[in-house]
Amino acid sequence: MRGKINSPGIDTKIKNRLRKGFSTGSTSAAVIKASIRYYFDTKKFSDIKIKMPGGEEAVLNIAELEKYRINESGTAVSKASAVKDSGSDDEYDVTGGIKICADFTVLNKKNKNETAWLKKYYEKFSVYNIIKCPLKGGTVSLILAASKGVGRVTRPGLPVRAGSPAINPVPFAMIELAVREELCFWINKHISEDLSGSDVLNNKIFISVLYIPEGEETAKKTLNGRLGIEGGISILGTTGYVMPVSAKAWLDTIKASLNFLSENNIDTCVYTPGRYSEKAALKILNDLPQESFIEIGDFITYSIRKAVKTGIKNIILAGQFGKIIKIAQGARNTNAKYSRLNLNFLGEIAKKTVENICGNEGKDGNRPDEHIYNLIVNANTSREAFSHITSDEFKPYSDTIFGNILKIASENLAKTAGESVNIEIILISYGGSVVKRTALKAMQSIM
Repeated sequence: MRGKINSPGIDTKIKNRLRKGFSTGSTSAAVIKASIRYYFDTKKFSDIKIKMPGGEEAVLNIAELEKYRINESGTAVSKASAVKDSGSDDEYDVTGGIKICADFTVLNKKNKNETAWLKKYYEKFSVYNIIKCPLKGGTVSLILAASKGVGRVTRPGLPVRAGSPAINPVPFAMIELAVREELCFWINKHISEDLSGSDVLNNKIFISVLYIPEGEETAKKTLNGRLGIEGGISILGTTGYVMPVSAKAWLDTIKASLNFLSENNIDTCVYTPGRYSEKAALKILNDLPQESFIEIGDFITYSIRKAVKTGIKNIILAGQFGKIIKIAQGARNTNAKYSRLNLNFLGEIAKKTVENICGNEGKDGNRPDEHIYNLIVNANTSREAFSHITSDEFKPYSDTIFGNILKIASENLAKTAGESVNIEIILISYGGSVVKRTALKAMQSIM
């Protein structure tokens, strides 16, 4: 059982200075839910509650609510919009301050003219989910679609299949939960003569359209183009929140956290790049006090040096593949502004590992070492490269490949830390489990 320490902990002034914001995923779930509510209700409202991935509720502000009619049939549409709040780091987040919008409408399946206007009216209309809602009079389906300003995935290597709107799995689930709760509540409450009986319900089409007016322009300031995401921004978020990332605020928090450990005679810290890695590490290292876990973002070198100065003896760094590769490359700061993923570097490690295990088997162009090298250097993302290494074809080599990557990364960290600190790296899978963990002592690099 993880213990709690009786201490005031990190400086509350620093904590209070770091105001969390909301991700594009949370904001999207909020406006979609708000547009449904405003369609069925006549009262305007200024905020709405949604369920966050961690199970808690959060309240998001709604900037605009509007009802209007469109097309020759006079189809009623409700619109909700919210301004994305990035918290303390609004100036650092390129999506901070943009407006995210959702429309909701109900169409009649039998009226072909009424349904034909959808793709004409909404630019880049693309369906990404269909949700079934059980009702008193039957079951209805809600079509969830994305339109202008929501990016579309065009290449493999991301957690969303190519051809789909760039809505990642966590916000996808948040949207589904918010929609299911809201739509079922209002239709069950307001079933009337024109929505009574399963036959009539089955002839209704419930449609939600998510769009971001400034999305395409904003995407030019992101890495979406490199990742094969076109036409807009991604709908992201693993926790639903935007954590503050301004350098001074984050460095102050790391420093305060380490000082706290020193004052409480704790000589082990667990560094994680972000909340997802931290949640996984908390489960993996559940014998350590929660206070030992510190989110360091991209500040690798600063965090190692500061730990040494405060008397930390054991540093455990737990992270996913992309961050670990950058550390193996020698990155001092893993932010994309300062270090880029070098797939040639990764490909060489994998190639040499496979060659050491199986020799020069096969003919030129068909050797396993050359094959894995070509797959990796032509991957779109680190996640895609990871999937190649863990595929059935290369499973006999994957453990050794990961072990060699961790050796190199650990040695790079050791150069910064010195001999007085023991460093361990835990490579965490995209599902949150341990892929490989290696202590620095007794390591020798292949490079």
